[in-house]
Amino acid sequence: MEVKKIFNSSKNPYFFSKEMIITKKSLNENQLKFTYQKQLISDLDHKHKEWSKSIESKF
Repeated sequence: MEVKKIFNSSKNPYFFSKEMIITKKSLNENQLKFTYQKQLISDLDHKHKEWSKSIESKF
């Protein structure tokens, strides 16, 4: 079974591929989750660097 691409995106809120079909809403939600997780990792990395500086200054 082959999925056909539909070029009129205003009538069709889906992205198509041979592997899966997802809605724009789902894609946007996943993008927001990814962005949030990336920010958390960045914050953790920053906190770790600050912590290691404070440890180095004590010795």
